Formats: sequence, structure tokens, C-alpha cells
Amino acid sequence: MKSMLKRLAVGSLSLVMLLGLVGCGGGSEETPAPDPAGSAAMEEGPKTYKVGFSNVWVGNSWGVQCVNELESYLKSDPRVGEYYITDANNDVNKQISDIQDLISKDIDLLMLQAISPDAVVPVIEDAKSKGITVVTCVSPVNTDQYDASVSAKDQDFGRVGMEWLAEEMGGKGNIIILNGMAGLSSAVDRRAGVQEVLDQYPDIKVLGEEYADWDYAKGKTATENLLAAFPEIDGVWSCGGDMTRGAVEAFLAADRPLCPMTGEDNNGFLKIWRDNTENGFTSIATSMPTWLFAEGARIGLDILDGNAPAEKDTVVEIPVITQDQLNDYVRDDLSDSFWANTHMSEEDRVALYGDGQDGTQGLG
Repeated sequence: MKSMLKRLAVGSLSLVMLLGLVGCGGGSEETPAPDPAGSAAMEEGPKTYKVGFSNVWVGNSWGVQCVNELESYLKSDPRVGEYYITDANNDVNKQISDIQDLISKDIDLLMLQAISPDAVVPVIEDAKSKGITVVTCVSPVNTDQYDASVSAKDQDFGRVGMEWLAEEMGGKGNIIILNGMAGLSSAVDRRAGVQEVLDQYPDIKVLGEEYADWDYAKGKTATENLLAAFPEIDGVWSCGGDMTRGAVEAFLAADRPLCPMTGEDNNGFLKIWRDNTENGFTSIATSMPTWLFAEGARIGLDILDGNAPAEKDTVVEIPVITQDQLNDYVRDDLSDSFWANTHMSEEDRVALYGDGQDGTQGLG
């Protein structure tokens, strides 16, 4: 990687989001952590910090798990004395107000996923001027007044999936594309990664593409429309989310042969992928990791402890689940809302997504 970027190893998954999106946020506007040990006990123990996180929104199961991952980490790190999670509901003015409120609480660490790279600059610089450590997550900001950033490249997300699809198709054939959300930077960047690959394969033709907002039902409807329009489809590239599960169901309902499709690490998709392998269905699950905010918290706390990373900007490799790895990640005991590429403890996974729960109840 180039000098100011650091590639973070991702264990056995060598593979988001968004934003400009695919944003994540807290279930309530502001969630202070309980202090079961009491302030006296905290004073006797190791130094602890106040952490504040300003989130964009919670719009889908991916966004819900992003916050669950963060909270799971914050609850487990003894360096965290208090934490606050705010949800801007995709409103720039509210995000600015949220950050101002976090600053007023005398936080030590400010984390944020910016809705706008420009609008938050004054309030970020205000935080820095007050000695607050600032870590940006997923989305960039147009200032150098931050201490660290952590992200994954959406363009890599699109490129990795399309490279796999092109190889599965033998470098030729007809594909359809399920895009994310129109105009959203994550969707635009992922589609740009796809185009990088398509430019190398002139014999792969894009028959049509539709926006389906990363949504299962919309993905199914979009695929039904494309199936009705095109009698021969050899592959499907999906921008991720839960759209590919809908696409598989649309192919099956139309009695059309399943072709290679790209997906993401949503448990509902992993289940339908596994259940159709005997029908010759193949896929790959790329991922915009749900643990990026948690990783940002770890980096920020390390900085507060005097252990800054070697590089200011951390870029995480896109994790991948392949056909050979599928059975290692699919979880029949957890709901379809669970995302398999997780760093949460097994206890928290079951508490959040066991017994058919969708994670929206949180850990509090």
C-alpha cells in the first residue's frame, strides 16, 4: 500500500459501505453506558476514558450490527469508563448538533461517520482545539485535523466481486447488475470498481441494471423485472446488502437456472447460498466489515494511551467468503439479520441474533 495507508489483516476472511453510506447508528439517539462498578471503583482501577460516537443512521440490518459491534467492543474494553452513541438520522445539521453535545460532555475520544465531508469540518476542528482525540470511520472528512481514520474501499468491494464473476463466466456472457442507492458514494464507488474489471472483458455484456437500495424485497422485484426483459442471463453482480437473496428467490420462482451471483456476508443470503449448492449455484460474499467502528474505537483508545498507529489512515482489506469457506460462516442458529464477518464475542452474537432476534434490541 502507499505511504499513508495501512492494510489491516483480517484473519481467515481476506476480503463498506458506504457512504457515503451505508451508514450505521445507535438504536436510541444517545446511549450512555451504565457504570456497574461505581465511580470509586473506577478511580482505583486503570485510567478510563469517555467515548462519543456520532453515527449517520440505522437504515438496515447492516447498520444495526455496526452499532452492536461498536457497543460490544466498548463494553469489553476496560479503558472505557463511559460512552455515548448518537444517531443523526441522515441529517447533517443534527449530526453537527450531536457532535457539539458530545463535546460538551467532556469526552476524550470523538468518533464519527461523516454525512458530509465538508459540513462537519468546523465542529471536528473545534473538538481538536479542545484536546479531544478524533477518529473518523468509513467516510472521509475534508480536513487534516483528525488523529486517525479507518475505512475500507468501496471500489475494492466492486472490483473483487466482479473479478470473481468474470472468472466464473469464463470471461464472456450476459450479466445484470443490482445497484445500491442512486447517488450514494458507496454505490457509485462500487460500480466504478466493477467497471474497472468490465473494461478488461469486452465479451461480458451488461444487459441491464437497477437500483434496489441494498434491500431484499427491492432486490427481488428488480431481478424479476430483469428476468422478464432478458431470456438469457449468465451472471449477476450485486452491490451487496440483502439484494442477492432476493435475486436467488426470483430466479427460482421464474424456474430459471441459477447462474453465478455475487453477494455479501448477510446470514440470510449465506443460508440460501448453501441450500442451493446442490443445484450448482456458486457465489462469493464480499463484505464491508460491520466492525469498522469498533476498530476505530480501539485505535482511538490506543492513541489516548500514547500508542498511535504507525500510519494515520488505516484501510482494511475487503474480507471475502468463498464457496470452500461457506459452511464455516453460515449460522442456522442465528437470524437472517446477522452478518457473518464479525468480531463480536460468541456470547454477544447469540444474545443479539439468537432465537430469531434481529439485533435491534441492542446489548443495553
